[in-house]
Amino acid sequence: MKSSTILMSAILTLAAFTAGARAQTVAASSQPFPNSSASSSDATVSDESTVPAPVQTASKPAPHIAPVSFRKDGLWFSTADKSTQLHVHGYIQADDRMFDSNTKGEGLDTFLFRRIRPLFEGTLFNAVDFRFMPDFGQNNPQIQEAYLELKTVPFAKLRVGKFKEPIGLEVLRQDRDLTFPERSLASDLVPLRYIGAQVSGSVLKDSIGYAAGYFDGSSDGSNGVFTQWAKGNEGAARLFFHPFATTGVNALRQFGFGLAGSAGHQHGSIAGLKTMGQTTFFKYSSSAVANGQHNRISPQAYYYAGPFGLMGEYVISSQDVLNKSVTRRVRNEGWHISSSIVLTGEKNTYNGVHPRNSFEPNLGFRHFGAVELAVRYSQLRIGGDAFPLFANPATAAQLAKEQGIGVNWYLNRYVKLETDYEHTGFRMAPGSTTPLHSENVLVSRIQLAF
Repeated sequence: MKSSTILMSAILTLAAFTAGARAQTVAASSQPFPNSSASSSDATVSDESTVPAPVQTASKPAPHIAPVSFRKDGLWFSTADKSTQLHVHGYIQADDRMFDSNTKGEGLDTFLFRRIRPLFEGTLFNAVDFRFMPDFGQNNPQIQEAYLELKTVPFAKLRVGKFKEPIGLEVLRQDRDLTFPERSLASDLVPLRYIGAQVSGSVLKDSIGYAAGYFDGSSDGSNGVFTQWAKGNEGAARLFFHPFATTGVNALRQFGFGLAGSAGHQHGSIAGLKTMGQTTFFKYSSSAVANGQHNRISPQAYYYAGPFGLMGEYVISSQDVLNKSVTRRVRNEGWHISSSIVLTGEKNTYNGVHPRNSFEPNLGFRHFGAVELAVRYSQLRIGGDAFPLFANPATAAQLAKEQGIGVNWYLNRYVKLETDYEHTGFRMAPGSTTPLHSENVLVSRIQLAF
């Protein structure tokens, strides 16, 4: 009830600001036209600027702005003054997973559409941004994101709806810009998208970015359901610094570091933890449930310079777990470090790689697209208090270690091919217990983005 009240208040606030912006637009459009007896050579003044507009003669009408246009980044619908716009685009990811061995020692192949996501986003009356992103991948239709964001105060934007919580550095990166097909083990301890409200922005010429919000959810490594409330609530916040963003040293501009965390309460079932091949390697007993405080903290950093990129973060997630009238606090830890280099020389960034030239072999070797080589190491450790009361030590691993290497080929701005080999080894809580079989998987992905 408390979450519902806060969100309802935020939504009403957005509606009020939107209505106010709309009223201003209508009022401006209802102003009387200049006297028709005025000379055609008199300069007119724009409603949006104090600078005189160019002289318009009767024989030369004002330029027409197409209400519908198809551009290189998708389909656009726009009003004449561009105050209201709709951008339609999206992406599809098709994966082939070839297991030399899974956690049971079995070799198998799997093909699936990992993500099928049309995106509808835009702006209303120059005041409110919006985004709606359903997902039809893995035969599991759902609403991944749906939110409104009031942007009238650039350094304090209010967002309401379902979106990513501001915690994990790797999780906050867009899914289509990931260096590897799947995120690291450390991201298993970070929440994904939940219903909530947050305020975010940046100051000092983007040298300091922040986000703080309140969310209806607290489960690690999982999404909330858009149509129902979760049995949990938490506050989350993140500070991220670019100390050299305004300097003249290009090699230091894309160095950033920050700290994120959350505090809340979770009740009910707890999601399992998965490998790169999306196989569950740890889950709590069926009778064990979350029952109280759930906190996280995550120091994080990245560095990009020219074709080189480096990223790392550390995550601690601790929560109260109940089973058979016994409650204990289980502390799980994960971390990862990954690096990549664009062999064809394009700029490497947190927002992905954009090829300088599209793949057109008939034009010569330089028109080969962009090729990126990447390596990663990550691990996740389950707190010892989880065994044996809350998890079965014979089937649930206490430690997972992942090593991965991948090659990405960006044929053009729309097509990306990924090939990634992942090895994940396990260790059980009792040293005498036979561990899960190491998982070895080759993941190939075709991504189409428009």
